[in-house]
Amino acid sequence: MDNSTSKNTIITLEEIARRKNEKREEVRKVKAQMTQTVHELFVPEENKGGVEGIMQHISTGIAVYDGVMTGIKIMRRVRSFFVKKKR
Repeated sequence: MDNSTSKNTIITLEEIARRKNEKREEVRKVKAQMTQTVHELFVPEENKGGVEGIMQHISTGIAVYDGVMTGIKIMRRVRSFFVKKKR
C-alpha cells in the first residue's frame, strides 16, 4: 500500500479495479517503450554508399572479429578449468 492509505482505510472493489487499470496502462506503456528500444537496437542500418559504406563494412568486420576473439578466449579459459595440467 502507499503511504497515503492508513490501516483503517477500507479498500473497495472499485479502488482495486482502478489501481489494476492504472498498472495495466503503465505496463502497456513500458512494453511499447521496450519494443521501440529493441527495434532501434536490432534493425540494421541503411546501407550507405561510397566511403561511408566501406567504413560501415570495416566497422562491422572489426566488431565480428572482436566478438570471435573474445569467444575463443572465453572457451580457452573455461577449458583450462576442466583439463588437468601436465607437469
